[in-house]
Amino acid sequence: MVRPTLYKTHQERVQAAREKCRRHYQKFRDTILAKRRESRKAKKSCQDNEPSDDEDEPIETLQECIAVVKYAKDDFMAYMKVPRRFFDLLVDEYSKTMPDPELYPTENGDKSVFERAITNLEEFLHRANRGLDGILQMCGVSDEWRAADSVCRFMREMIGMVEDILLHLADGGNSELAIAFTGNELWYQEYKFPTSA
Repeated sequence: MVRPTLYKTHQERVQAAREKCRRHYQKFRDTILAKRRESRKAKKSCQDNEPSDDEDEPIETLQECIAVVKYAKDDFMAYMKVPRRFFDLLVDEYSKTMPDPELYPTENGDKSVFERAITNLEEFLHRANRGLDGILQMCGVSDEWRAADSVCRFMREMIGMVEDILLHLADGGNSELAIAFTGNELWYQEYKFPTSA
């Protein structure tokens, strides 16, 4: 028997996935933050000789806050290069991990391709949010804050597009993703990317 359709539109599915992630984060917030702190400590101990930007160090001036957001955006765009192509390459990399459907009809590919991408993109967003928070504390909701917020919003949308792909996988596995991909129904396929992000 087929499961009933819970969400009729693409936006409803995306919103439901976000709510699910939000509930999960609220439920396991302390554990998640403890794991992040431990991974940062481990990463820091591995990179003792390299200069690092310490996240516990406060940002003191507005220019530093703006620079934090700008550098996070520049690194984000250097990582993605061309957003549409980035997503196509992710889906292509995932498709290479998919088993033969005739031999393994219920098996899916390696979702860690998308999970790694989300982790990497979230690191850039975390850095940009740090600058955004500093601007908000110093200036309140100002033109600088609005500009930084639009950068952070763009980053969140890109992360949401990867989550949308994972949502299609969770809904129906490889077949659901393949149908959505060929029908140009994935969020990144419908999105109008700015010419200069």
